[in-house]
Amino acid sequence: MPALVWFADPRGAAVYLSRSWLEYTGLAEVDALGAGWAAAVHPEDVSRLAELWRVLLLSEVPGEIEGRLRGRDGEYRWFVFRAAPYRDGSGALGGWCGTNIDIDDRPRAEQALRGDVAALERAEDRSSASEVELRRIVDTIPGLVAIVAPSGETELVNRGVLDYFGRSLDELRSWRFSDAVHPDDLPATVEACQHAIETGQCMEWEHRLRRADGAYRWFQMRGLPWRDADRKPTRWYCLLTDIHDRKLAEEALRRSEAFLLEVQRLSKTGGWRYDPARDIVESSPELQRAHGVRETEDPTVPAFWFDRLHPEDRPRVEAEWARCFRERIPYQSDYRNLLPDGSIRYQYTMARPVLDGAGELVEFIGASMDMTEHWLARTELERASQTLRELELQMARAAQVASVGELAASIAHEVNQPLAAVVANGHACLRWLSAPAPNLPRAVEAAERIVKDGKDAGEVVRRVRSLFARTAIEKVELDVNEVIREVLRLLESYPSRKHVALDIELDALLPTIVADRVQLQQLVLNLTLNALEALEPVRGRAKRLCIRTSRNEPGTTVLQIIDNGVGLDVPEVAFEPFFTTKAEGMGLGLAICRSIVSAHDGAVTAERNVGFGMTFTVTLPGPGRHAA
Repeated sequence: MPALVWFADPRGAAVYLSRSWLEYTGLAEVDALGAGWAAAVHPEDVSRLAELWRVLLLSEVPGEIEGRLRGRDGEYRWFVFRAAPYRDGSGALGGWCGTNIDIDDRPRAEQALRGDVAALERAEDRSSASEVELRRIVDTIPGLVAIVAPSGETELVNRGVLDYFGRSLDELRSWRFSDAVHPDDLPATVEACQHAIETGQCMEWEHRLRRADGAYRWFQMRGLPWRDADRKPTRWYCLLTDIHDRKLAEEALRRSEAFLLEVQRLSKTGGWRYDPARDIVESSPELQRAHGVRETEDPTVPAFWFDRLHPEDRPRVEAEWARCFRERIPYQSDYRNLLPDGSIRYQYTMARPVLDGAGELVEFIGASMDMTEHWLARTELERASQTLRELELQMARAAQVASVGELAASIAHEVNQPLAAVVANGHACLRWLSAPAPNLPRAVEAAERIVKDGKDAGEVVRRVRSLFARTAIEKVELDVNEVIREVLRLLESYPSRKHVALDIELDALLPTIVADRVQLQQLVLNLTLNALEALEPVRGRAKRLCIRTSRNEPGTTVLQIIDNGVGLDVPEVAFEPFFTTKAEGMGLGLAICRSIVSAHDGAVTAERNVGFGMTFTVTLPGPGRHAA
């Protein structure tokens, strides 16, 4: 049997065992290294071998002893255990090399003994080559490698350590390692290192180390203890791995997560995802807050979220979710949550399905927004809007009543004419009937004129009543030109009595619009009366009022009331409530005009003319062009 070769470090721990040694004993290399090889020695020989080995380590001289070594088959055979020290280029002890020679068969043992010296010489050569190869391997490790004694002294480092700190091995041995640790990390590092040395446990922590250029980088420290036969650590083999980029990425991720959580908190929006394979729900802290999740509840269970729904909303929401899940389509719903404390929260949720390459559902990803404040604000706004609409109707009614006084003279004149004609025709009818020879044809003609004049008076009253009657708003398709004519018939001789020249320019091809007839009549009446009042103070020039209709674009109607009166200094405030230039005015007429136009999705503007007066322009959309 050839010699069994082995190598040990300066402290006597086996670092290499030849293949023949491992094959003979049947031990695995990981179990035999260090002091594990002693497991193959006969129990009666262990103490003798250990004593000789201790003497050799102290004296650093060659030696040999005989002992029994157990084979793979469990049988013990006698061997000569021979060991010799070898040294490095500086003369320092580099380690031990040795052989185990089988002497059960003496002739073969003697032959092996004769080749022992040559074997040892070859072993020394191989050991030197192995040391060079080991150094090359250690220097190429992507990290900082160091061997540290229990005292903390650095025994050996790889090239990476020398390059990173910019120091030689001798400098590192005399250098305080704490000078390289970031001040913020030093206390925890010292505590962890002392704990590992005292307990013999592995060294493991993360800290920042100063590079030769002064920059700090994060490293992960891992140190494994090497133990002697008594299981006491004799040194630590340490690896420092650069984790600076990972730390920066982790910090960026933490900032991103903190930012996302803050955005969710401010917007009251929470995220969630549903995994159908595991039937679990993952939810963000903000979503759990909005749903009042308690410590005893499990929000990963889908049933939890449905149990939070208001009883009146649950059937609808469950049916919509089931449909979207079944059809794998986007989901959205608004609903109320009934929280454990009895409060109600309003939620709006939307989600989209995520499918794999085969079209199978992987998950649903969604977001839910707490709409409680928005919902309450909208409800309050609707209530306020209703109050405002009622107030506008009251203001419009007040303006209508106020207009009666302004039209009183015109109305009286319009009614007085047919009434005077009725009286005159009545007298004529009486004369024709009371004559000695009654003239029935002429009497009938007079009676017919009485009927006609009565109808004319009734028509005047009807137009006034229709304008000022309190009726519900009813939008129908109508002709703006016809509405203007109705208002002009009501005004009749009012402009001429004010010495105003009235110019009517109505576009015969004007499209119809959808509007409330009474409100549109009031709009035209208010703007016309406003223009007539602006003309009253005018002296020294002809008073002119023009009412014009035209088409601005397909389906859009434009109404203009143009006068050459005194005008307004600030046209922009003309439509503000309670703004008036008349001492006795209420300041509601033009404000009501703007409300009427807005209710019909139109626009009204006021502009000063070049020269004198104002132009009020009303733009109204045609059928089908109103805002939704």
